[in-house]
Amino acid sequence: MTTTRSPITLRSKRFLRRLSLALLACLAAAAGICATAGNVRACVPVAVQAATGQRADALVAAGVAALERDDASAAKASFERALEVDRRNVAAHTYLGVLADRAGQLAEAERHFAAAAVNAPLSAQARNNHGAILLRLGRTQQAAAQFEISLKLAPDQPSALVNLAQILFAAGTPDQLARARTLFERARRIAPDASVARSLVVVALRLNDAAAAKQYYRDYKSLNASADAGDANEAASAHAALGAALLAAGLSDEAVAELEAAHALAPSETDVILQLARAQLARGDVPAAGRTLEGAVARGIQAAPVFAALAEVYVKSNHIENAIPAMRLAIERDGGKEEYYFRYAMMLTETGAPAAAIIRLNEALEKFPRSTRLWFALGLAQFKSNKNDEAAAALSHVVSLDPKFAPALAYLGMTYVELGRYDEAVKFYEQTLALDSTLGVVNYLAAEALLKQNSADMPRVESHLVRAVRADDSFAPARLALAKVYLRDNRLTEAAAELERAVARDPNLAEAHYQLGRVYGRLKRTAEAQVALANFKRLNDAQKEQAQKERQEIARRLANVRF
Repeated sequence: MTTTRSPITLRSKRFLRRLSLALLACLAAAAGICATAGNVRACVPVAVQAATGQRADALVAAGVAALERDDASAAKASFERALEVDRRNVAAHTYLGVLADRAGQLAEAERHFAAAAVNAPLSAQARNNHGAILLRLGRTQQAAAQFEISLKLAPDQPSALVNLAQILFAAGTPDQLARARTLFERARRIAPDASVARSLVVVALRLNDAAAAKQYYRDYKSLNASADAGDANEAASAHAALGAALLAAGLSDEAVAELEAAHALAPSETDVILQLARAQLARGDVPAAGRTLEGAVARGIQAAPVFAALAEVYVKSNHIENAIPAMRLAIERDGGKEEYYFRYAMMLTETGAPAAAIIRLNEALEKFPRSTRLWFALGLAQFKSNKNDEAAAALSHVVSLDPKFAPALAYLGMTYVELGRYDEAVKFYEQTLALDSTLGVVNYLAAEALLKQNSADMPRVESHLVRAVRADDSFAPARLALAKVYLRDNRLTEAAAELERAVARDPNLAEAHYQLGRVYGRLKRTAEAQVALANFKRLNDAQKEQAQKERQEIARRLANVRF
């Protein structure tokens, strides 16, 4: 969000941080004394009080001149003498409020700004200044009231609009966020400013309006050319925070742009490097994520999270031979993270080295004996090693630690299938579905187990498969299985439709082409049948590889359920 705007001004973030000087620009009424203090030009109205006379005016002018010389002590003395002559002098109260704020004396600053507002109740600028100091003191409701009055007196004040918008934003209800957006938009129309445009992006993200956030972001970028002229660390943090929010909203292109800006300002900041790599992965640019992380390592940034992220990139780019050593390096640098051991073991298991995974997991479980994830990974590695009894014991231990650990229940079902205990397998699958009915892959596994029973309950099989394809439209094996059920009942049209969908989702699923050829033949669609069977013949040599791929896909979907 934008910085609180105490004066009525729109400047750079560096300027806004210098609140004590910026407050000198607070009173822009029609008539008054104009003076320059530092790099700020202030136009201060003269309180029209007959009793003040020329002496009070001269003392205020002398104070302003002292400020021009950076002599704050002399300026304060002149303004205090002006109040002795005229205790209602708005200019003197305002300047004393500035100086008190500059000295960190917020209560004293509030007293003077309140006096200025009381003595000039129709001054929108005085009301805004009072509201700004109240906001800094945490008196939010009183501050909001002052901003509301200020805007009624002068509706087109960017500072008051922004200050009130920030209060509404902090409150955070949908209605208040919507009103904050309206106020920020008004401020932007009056005086286009990068910080206001950025606030609009953030508000849209909070309202879950990604389309508006994308549009506001374009406006923000067009205004952001010189926005990083101040403190580099602060600018980098702002870019990183916005980038993370954009990434969470699925706006990966915009997230990459913000995080690249943050990285340029803080190239050694580990969190920025990691967020940038995640955004690049979300955008589908795996090589860019690899370059970001490898570049960090080459520059000597060898933190455990960097190696862990690099391992993920290597997996996505099918360089598992690099992923495993990268994950090992992450563990060497931070052996206290259970997640790293889990990911390392899963990589070993998925790449055909479950025996190595078992060794490493037993070591890890000495550190984390109650880790459900590690026990689950151990059960999976044992299952992959055809150690079904050991796998069942490990997975049962997971369920004893956490009865709602759905993947463990699902793998228990798979273990009992391997042991030929299909009734028990189905029970475990259905326990899994009782915890999460949306797991399409588990419905598919339940149907497979039912089909292996001596007398399969076909309506129950079909019910599981229908739920499987509804829950997970992309899982082609479930559609193939459902088509085969339809084919058994001579429901050829329904079978053909499911097989066509299966082939569309996975063109390399050989058996789907074979079954489709059979169905087309029975439907007298001869030419289409010949094409389907030709595709089957071409793919049949890869059938074994396809079966392995299917099992890996099941493992991937289950492993992603709950971690």
